[in-house]
Amino acid sequence: MRRVLAILIAAAVVVSVSSLAWKRRAIERQIEADADESDRFVDMGVLLSVVEMDLANGLELEPGKPPVRIVRQHRLGGMLDTWTRQIVGPSERPRYWQCSVQQEMIILHPDSMPLWTLVQGSEGAGKTAIIPKWAYCRVLEHCGHDRETWITAPVFARLAWIKKAISDDWDPKWFRWKERDQTYRLRTGMTVRLVSAHQQSESAGSPFQGGNIVACASDELQDHHERDADIQARGRAAPNGKFKRLATSTFKDSTEWRNFRETASRSPDWSVVKLLGLESPFVWPKHWERMRTNGITLREYQRRVLAMDVGPEAQLYHCWARSVDGVPGNLRPIPLGAVDVTAQVMAPWGRNISVLIGHDPGKRQHVSMFLKAYQLADRNDARPRWFVVDEVTSPESTLEVHVGDVLKRARAKWRVNLLDFRGAPSADSPIALVRIDPHTRTSNAHPGQDFYTIWRKAGFVAKAAAYKPNSTDPTQILKESRFNMMNQLLCDANGARRLFIACDDMGTAAAPMLLKAFESMERNAADEGEAEAKNEADLSHWPAAVGYALWQIERPRLVGVA
Repeated sequence: MRRVLAILIAAAVVVSVSSLAWKRRAIERQIEADADESDRFVDMGVLLSVVEMDLANGLELEPGKPPVRIVRQHRLGGMLDTWTRQIVGPSERPRYWQCSVQQEMIILHPDSMPLWTLVQGSEGAGKTAIIPKWAYCRVLEHCGHDRETWITAPVFARLAWIKKAISDDWDPKWFRWKERDQTYRLRTGMTVRLVSAHQQSESAGSPFQGGNIVACASDELQDHHERDADIQARGRAAPNGKFKRLATSTFKDSTEWRNFRETASRSPDWSVVKLLGLESPFVWPKHWERMRTNGITLREYQRRVLAMDVGPEAQLYHCWARSVDGVPGNLRPIPLGAVDVTAQVMAPWGRNISVLIGHDPGKRQHVSMFLKAYQLADRNDARPRWFVVDEVTSPESTLEVHVGDVLKRARAKWRVNLLDFRGAPSADSPIALVRIDPHTRTSNAHPGQDFYTIWRKAGFVAKAAAYKPNSTDPTQILKESRFNMMNQLLCDANGARRLFIACDDMGTAAAPMLLKAFESMERNAADEGEAEAKNEADLSHWPAAVGYALWQIERPRLVGVA
């Protein structure tokens, strides 16, 4: 009995101590709450001044920066009640921010603009500087709600620049920083999370998994645009579908990035804005003058200062241009009213040829390019324009397999080399002429059987790209001569363009590998073209096949092509 009583007394003591501990913690929480009551109201106001440089009559608003004049001002935010998480009054001591006229609408991002903004910026344009300001405006739009916004960058190290920009603009009273999660918890209820696009491994999955966000700013999107679809998928939490995005970028010599940029420029969801440091009111003009005159090349000046897409410095197909001053260049849809004159142009080489095919064989892949000739309504130039309308690539396959792939495409899409009702080649069908790399005659898979025989067995008219004089034997085509011909067709000295890659209205190329080759191939240090190793990264096959297709037709027309 005594033992039972002792146990009961001990239990009562424990309960009592526990109760006291609970009461003590409750008192502590109340003390903390009372202390926080004095911090109930937080000034989250901002005075945003839109300025222009005025060296003659402006004011030096920031030490060391050029004098400016204020064009207009925006009062943003105000006094925040942290209990209701709403703006309840005007700011007493707002943060003071400046921006240029070009930055103004990007930062404010009113609902009248497209939901997504792609900024193409140059050096010194203030691309990263607009991100904290833009994010702040989105915080105000979602005041009082437990929602999340992302700021993304290609790698974690780049996020340090974002943190620096935020620390320059945001008052520490506005947020609580959580290092482990890389989040800013705003007093409004919003969470702003910094996310690196770098994927540690294939098994790790996308770094953008698992989030539901209402807005996203992406810094240097050209280096993580392949994650764009992942970012878009996370925007489903945005009220009324108004998922706002800001993406800053610089020009990158990448066909994939150019494709992304072209698609964005044609999309109603995106507005594409150019932001130039040359127009910034925060950089002294003498800086740009010094860059222009102190040894920088014109190409580098165009790329770094004017934010122009100048392509590789040693670009092999240097006459290629997607567009010129906003007008379609060598990538364009076949114009309305263009007349298909392929059969007329090809008449010297056979009857009823409606498609010209160039073929370049390879150990790793066989490549064939489809071309058609068109007459445009150009009174000053009656020469045909060549459009590359298709490409067939057969990696790691035999020539027979590739020829079969080409034949299927030719019949299904281009309606050539058709069969009659008996299954025999139709005498009335339009046909394709295949021009083949003249440097290789014998198939390794079939010794003694040349490439031409394999094509002819499939029903194609197949000929070498070049012949020896007064002979039917193939002859060599000098690489440099082929490069010269292609560049002249892309754009001659008079500005005339006669070789194009066809695309749809959204800019999607009919020959994407040829597009990549035109934009990426460079000469090596010895000024040699097509000197790359013959591996899976080799891009030479696609333009070579086009050159073989056109050599016999166009070389005689051109000056300076041997």
